[in-house]
Amino acid sequence: MKTGMLWLLLLIPCTLFAAVPPDALHPTVWLGASLLDFDYEEYTGNPATANREKGTLPGLTTGLSVRQDHWFAETGINAWSGNVDYHGPVETRTREQIVDWNILAGREIYRRDRGAIGLLAGLGYRNWERDIHSTATASGLLETYDWWYGMLGLRGEYDINARTRLRADVCLTRTINPEIKVDFESNFDDVKLDLGEKTGSRVRLFLDHELGETVRVWLSPWYEFWELGRSATRDLTRNGSVIGTVVEPRSKTGNYGIDLGISWTPEFH
Repeated sequence: MKTGMLWLLLLIPCTLFAAVPPDALHPTVWLGASLLDFDYEEYTGNPATANREKGTLPGLTTGLSVRQDHWFAETGINAWSGNVDYHGPVETRTREQIVDWNILAGREIYRRDRGAIGLLAGLGYRNWERDIHSTATASGLLETYDWWYGMLGLRGEYDINARTRLRADVCLTRTINPEIKVDFESNFDDVKLDLGEKTGSRVRLFLDHELGETVRVWLSPWYEFWELGRSATRDLTRNGSVIGTVVEPRSKTGNYGIDLGISWTPEFH
């Protein structure tokens, strides 16, 4: 079902602009490298911290955008992978793998001289594998989080000069149906838990500079904040027999990042 929904959403920009001539669409393809300063915390109480993970993850970003008069739409995929430090009942390392896909559309509502302000809305999907390594005294476990999220925000644009442009996106996000699957990598049975839906935020600056008629180089610092609510308590089983309970605590993630890349806007004649 999730795969089918992804394909359906990927068709939205094509549907919105299907009747528009290609030379009026102004499509742009981008590709870049990304660096994410990852900071995740779980809480057993308020404000007691159960564990924390922090480190730097390298990644890639790619996507496609189209513009037509005052309308715009874009879709992008971001992926990061690497090891970070785990601080909790034990000290170890965690292998993080994060894939984020989103699609958004919007419209300018105000333009004057070299600046513009627009409204935007979108939908995204995030899959995050958190592989906590075993130690001499504790068995590791693999947690897989995934959730949909909605976005609603503002976009501001300003032409610094004829070749350089600055853009800022400020969005609220809302997780939709977040869940976690836990593989204990031991004698316990796997378990899936529903997590609480929460509101977060995403802020991105985007500075790009024209290198030629169709190629631009860009730099994009950004910040995102996620919060996931505590799950309900579930039975912990071994070979189907109940031996205890399990619960996923509430968590917060504050990620800083910076992307650097190139974009290409083909010319139609």
